[in-house]
Amino acid sequence: MYTVGEVEERTGVPAASLRQWERRYGFPDPERSESGYRYYSEADLELIRRMRDLVADGVPPSRAAVMVREGAPVGSTARPADDRARELGDALIALDAERSERVLGEAVALHPLETVLLDVIGPAMVRIGDLWHAGEVSVATEHFASNLVQGRLRGLLRLQQGQARGRRVVVACAPGERHEIGALVLAILLGRAGFDPVYLGSDTPVPDLAALVREEEAEAVLLSATSREAAAGLRAERATLRELPALLVLGGAAFAREPELAAEVGGVFLGNDARKAVRELGALLAKRRPAADGA
Repeated sequence: MYTVGEVEERTGVPAASLRQWERRYGFPDPERSESGYRYYSEADLELIRRMRDLVADGVPPSRAAVMVREGAPVGSTARPADDRARELGDALIALDAERSERVLGEAVALHPLETVLLDVIGPAMVRIGDLWHAGEVSVATEHFASNLVQGRLRGLLRLQQGQARGRRVVVACAPGERHEIGALVLAILLGRAGFDPVYLGSDTPVPDLAALVREEEAEAVLLSATSREAAAGLRAERATLRELPALLVLGGAAFAREPELAAEVGGVFLGNDARKAVRELGALLAKRRPAADGA
């Protein structure tokens, strides 16, 4: 049996969180000594670790507690991801924030996080973008959808900060680029793959980016550009980009349309498949410099 302090040390879950979970959700349910001290079994520790991991993946604690108590595996009773994507798109187009958050919460609870990012959120936002280009939804609707989704993604990124101990990489959007959902998704996937991402967000000036890369001794820079104008801005800064002491990876719709632009700017284009891009980045960095001890 373990005391609350020993559980905190072995699981990384603060004692205050354990008491809060117990009070709000009835989990965990430790034994009590005659003097009222809590004692946890080895089985309790395993369940606490599972609750910790679910919450770290963005599952609402109330839902995570139910899943842990019921022993529900990830993916159980999960409708196909394309159904979730369609439902999320409908809720966003209807400007229904509560329904959108509910759909996202259910998707995160029942699907692997990569599936939610790439097969639920991705298609929903592409659909809204296509409708905006066709004049079927307004700029206001597109902004509502982007801001809501970005808020959820930023929350997921914050949850994993401080956990990564791998190679330091910088993720940013090109100067003038304000569409950052793709870059946010990439930063989250990099963190889950063991990298240590520094996320800078939209409209990042190249001189400031270069200074930070040197200061942080980053091994790679991943820049996103969706518009031709943003890609042209990077082309104008190619002298600075070519001098970066890090691998330059370029992505986004602009480079998907014209992959040859990446070499012109001084970088590489790893394609539109984010899962594959993360794997290839690891392979490229391994060739450039062996991983540091413990990375």
